[in-house]
Parts: sequence; structure tokens; C-alpha cells
Amino acid sequence: MGKKINEIIGMILRGILAVIYPADFCCIICSEEDVEGLCRECNNKITRCKEDELCIGYYKGPLKELILKFKYHKDFNAGEVLVRLIEGKLDLVEKDYCLTFIPIGEEALRSRGFNQCKYIADEIGFRKDFKVVDTLEKVKETKIQKTLIKEERLKNLLGAFEVKNVKKVKGRKLIIIDDVVTTGATLSEAARVLKECGASEIKILTLGKSNI
Repeated sequence: MGKKINEIIGMILRGILAVIYPADFCCIICSEEDVEGLCRECNNKITRCKEDELCIGYYKGPLKELILKFKYHKDFNAGEVLVRLIEGKLDLVEKDYCLTFIPIGEEALRSRGFNQCKYIADEIGFRKDFKVVDTLEKVKETKIQKTLIKEERLKNLLGAFEVKNVKKVKGRKLIIIDDVVTTGATLSEAARVLKECGASEIKILTLGKSNI
């Protein structure tokens, strides 16, 4: 019963978003007409991560534009495109994995109004029938990662995350969702905390991969 109610609530919320953010029938990147989401040319300009099965591609070009539009401008049409691009990555992943996500601090939440990683997790969970578990909270405000060198990033994130409820983590196989991975410091710290609380296996799912 609970699952059915959640599905109904999810459908209602998605309907509301569709009304508030109606899809434009043009490419979200180049504005080519009679296209919903991303045109073929812009899609082909995304440099795929062939060596990483659970990542769309490299953080540049159209993919970078999509992530920035979604993350900082609340463009849920861009968010929809990103979900479509990433959801197929889970086709061969066993359903005994649960989805979780990188949390953001209160300041970032007030500024953006939502956690883009949670949105991606909820959407993929709904569409691909994966359970979504809210496992982590950010307990320490950190400096913006992109302003730091690799060594500083690791130190910046140490102790930044805590597990909300150990019972929801212990013995579980988890997929952590983040938007962009550069050095991997954020995901490494999140994985470390989850493993210390008993997570049995961890995979990483990211929208984009960047390099310093």
C-alpha cells in the first residue's frame, strides 16, 4: 500500500512540474525547432565516458550546459534530459541495489531550492523501480570544491558527512549519485562513511566527469 501511495504522489508531483515547467519543442542547447529535449547534433557532441559504465560523459560542451542549467537555474527540462541520458546506465544493475545521493548544505539548499542529486535519484528510482534511501546528511559547511587543489579537497570534506540512520545502511548495496566528479573526493568521503556504517557494496553513478 505504501509503495502504491508513493507512486501516486510521484505522478502528481511530476504532473505539477510539467505544468510549471512545460517542455519547449526546441533543443534546450541550440534551440533547433521541432525537438523535445536535445537534438541529435547536440547529443552527439557529448563526449561519452567509455571507461566508466555509470557516467554519461565528460563535463564539457552540451553536457556541462545541461548540468549548469539544471543545478543553478532550476531548469527542470534540462533535468529531464539528464535523467533520460543516465537512467539507461542502470539497465544491467541488479535491483537489490538501493539509490542514495550526495547531500548538500543548508546554505546551498536555500540558494538553489532543491538538491539536484536527490532529484535525479528520485526520478531514476521511480522510472527504473529502484528503492531510494536518504542515507547521508552534510554536517559541516565546506569550501567550494572547484576552488581547491586535490589535496585541499580531501581535507575540506573530511568529517563533512554523517549517516542519518545506520539501520538504513547496514548490509545494503548502495549506488551513490552525484552530478559531477573531478578528483572523486566527495564520493570517496561519502563512500567511506557509508562503509563504516555497514554498507556491503557501493557503486558510483555520476552525470559528468571533470578533470582539474
